[in-house]
Amino acid sequence: MFANLTSDLAHSLNWFRLLIALLLLFAATQARSDPKSPLQIILNEESLPGIAWATFDGSDTASGGQGYAQLDSARPIRATTRVQVGSVTKTLIALGVLNLVSQEKLHLDSSVELLLPELNWQNRWGDSAPVTVQHLLEHTAGIDNIRMWQFLNSAARADDPLIRAFPQANNDLLRIRTRPGRLYSYSNMGYALLGLLIERITSERYESYLERELLKPLGMHESSFAFITQDRDSRLAMGYIDNGVQQKSVPIMLRPAGQFTTTAQDMLHLLRFLLSDGSVDGKQIVAYSFMQRLAEPSTTDAFLAGLSRGHGLALAARDRHGVLGECHPGTTFGFRAYLCVFRAQGKAFFYAVNADSETADYERFTEYFIDRLNVASAVQQPAVPIRGLHSYTGLYKLAPANMAEFAWLDWMFNSVRLSVDHQRNGLLMNSLQSSRVLLLPLGDGLFRNAERTTASHVFLGPEGNVLSTGLTTWTKESPFKLVLGWLSLTTGLLGLLYVFFRGLWLVACGRIFGNTAILLPWLSLMSFALPVFLFSLQPFLKFGELTAASVLLAVLSGALPVSLMYALYYTWRSNKYALTDLCSLVAGTQLCVVLVVQGVLPIVFWC
Repeated sequence: MFANLTSDLAHSLNWFRLLIALLLLFAATQARSDPKSPLQIILNEESLPGIAWATFDGSDTASGGQGYAQLDSARPIRATTRVQVGSVTKTLIALGVLNLVSQEKLHLDSSVELLLPELNWQNRWGDSAPVTVQHLLEHTAGIDNIRMWQFLNSAARADDPLIRAFPQANNDLLRIRTRPGRLYSYSNMGYALLGLLIERITSERYESYLERELLKPLGMHESSFAFITQDRDSRLAMGYIDNGVQQKSVPIMLRPAGQFTTTAQDMLHLLRFLLSDGSVDGKQIVAYSFMQRLAEPSTTDAFLAGLSRGHGLALAARDRHGVLGECHPGTTFGFRAYLCVFRAQGKAFFYAVNADSETADYERFTEYFIDRLNVASAVQQPAVPIRGLHSYTGLYKLAPANMAEFAWLDWMFNSVRLSVDHQRNGLLMNSLQSSRVLLLPLGDGLFRNAERTTASHVFLGPEGNVLSTGLTTWTKESPFKLVLGWLSLTTGLLGLLYVFFRGLWLVACGRIFGNTAILLPWLSLMSFALPVFLFSLQPFLKFGELTAASVLLAVLSGALPVSLMYALYYTWRSNKYALTDLCSLVAGTQLCVVLVVQGVLPIVFWC
């Protein structure tokens, strides 16, 4: 009888649990479809699938999800849904390194070059300014960001040794571009080196060490540094790119820089820790002195000149939507994430959207959570009218460019021009890539973006020929050089277009083989269709690999200037040419020569 009663009770409890589950599912579905939900409105207007989020405000904590973890199955996204966070991973890597420093197993001023001597370091300041642990944490080591073959490479495996990303045969990979400590330049390679450093100090994989010494004490039991795919873990949300195209997880070569899977509920524990004194249950995980410097730059020229903005030991100081925060964004295949803490107010938020869209405005989510937490606005620094604004005007180029292999493109398209706005007594910053910005003077070389609350830009050097935001640096450049660059690019492209269409015309007339001056460069241009076709057949992750498409692209891009120079030589020697043919060949040849000198040609992405 007792057994029957127990069975009936268990049966009733199962029905009760089922009823509760159905009610919760119905409530979640209703909330998700509620057109009045601010998050759902943003998701709909920005064409995004879903968002998982967490907020921390003292004892008032909350987490949740809105929208879908997977569109085709209409699976809702929740606070317990696993998401990927991209570069927010760097915050945890930094805390892991600071844990080792707090235990005095490592020091902020330890030379990474000495700790990892097997790497091919190329530091011309090595004797006086070696790359240190602090430089890597603060992105001031002068190391390039990432190379294409490290980013788009299907050969990357989750269990690959980290050192595979730093082959000794590559003499340019770890070439230090600026004196360590002086300038900020975001570097994924730098954080991969920190992962390698953790392994060197602990004699175990960085994933294992951090999960035991960081994630477990923090209570982040649903988080992992391991590579996790949607095929193997149904709790992981599906990633998406534009137009709702699915994008599954992809293993990355520089995984300490961006491989971390977590939940919004787990991130509540991280938010709490970031606002703490660095201890958990009486155990000091990270020294309190380091916790105070998580977003405080300390060595850069911009900081020493009075600009408080920049990157500290783990986070960056941000001035957005009228508030000051310590934040870190993240992007990976199919996901965008953002973490921000407001230390003085004891507030913080995190969100992850399971879509990496080029058109969506993710800042709307940031603004929403700032309003939800009722973060106090910062006091806006008043502008101070000054004379001599004309001395700051001119053209400024990125120095250094974020990615060395695209330095020429950055010079051409990401340079900025400063001019005086007499009406508002400020400087206007103009660029091709972003909207116009008004800079208001604050004195001592400091300026404030009119949409910010505190100093956002500073001019460095006795002549003020260097401009910095703390996170981006430009140096004054002769406008004449850029004009020549654009003249070279424009005339060169016109010349190549002429050769292309002139060749098509000659083919249509059946006279292409009678015009040697056009034949060879025309065939060279037409041959680019083959690598383009081959690239279209292969997965995009192979773009940075040594494949038939990439080899052909390198060979043909290297052969193009040769074919143009030969055609030009032949035309000149034959003394039988049309003036337009000669001019087009000269224009195309000069552009190719410029691109060769700038390291753009031949196009090689696998090394």
